[in-house]
Amino acid sequence: MASLEAETDGRGTGYAVTTAAFAFLVLRLFAVSDYNWHTAFAVLHTLDLKDSIGLVLGTVMADSLASVVFLTLLVPVAVLRLVMEWRVAGKSRERALAEGQQPERPDLAGALLLLIAVVAVIAYIATFHSWWLLWLMFGVGGLIFGIVFSVQAGGGLKRVALWTTRHLVALVGGAMLLGAATISTPWAPMERIELRDGRKLQGYVMQAEPGFLKVLTEHERKLLILTDQDVRSREEITGH
Repeated sequence: MASLEAETDGRGTGYAVTTAAFAFLVLRLFAVSDYNWHTAFAVLHTLDLKDSIGLVLGTVMADSLASVVFLTLLVPVAVLRLVMEWRVAGKSRERALAEGQQPERPDLAGALLLLIAVVAVIAYIATFHSWWLLWLMFGVGGLIFGIVFSVQAGGGLKRVALWTTRHLVALVGGAMLLGAATISTPWAPMERIELRDGRKLQGYVMQAEPGFLKVLTEHERKLLILTDQDVRSREEITGH
């Protein structure tokens, strides 16, 4: 019976992840296309579904507001998750030793998440010299930890905070879907393209294959197909 319930839960989780991934893809298509059906359909044919991880990370890294919000929350949440895991692991270890059993090995997922978060913050600050991000991150972290550890046990705010940490995955998923629907910046870097007829345009190269480029224009959000003969030069526009 227990194995059947575990199998059912596993299938439910798999369906939820698959549905969320599909919703994320659809929302991103329409968001970067200004919710134009024809443009979204054209952009769809530039996607390789095997690059779904790059699409998610590109969504966060390409937009300045999304990057700041993500990094500001990532480190404090990772630290909080690690602290909670250590507290639970400590109690489990004490219980196991008291019962004469072998303690479980510590889960390193929290430490790995924190390491990734710290590396991402260092890279962002080093690239854009945004030292103010540290102060913002410390402020948000202090607020989060203040709610969790300073409120009296059983208090309403603490219960909300603990519920949030337990449902962190669902909340992060919801935030990602909200971002997917509202962030209009595509997951590719912007480029300045000079054509051989003298025209210049700015847009996002959604696909580059031998012989042609597919470019999503910056303002009109139309997908243009340019041949190699049309293009004189390409320059990536860096910075947020």
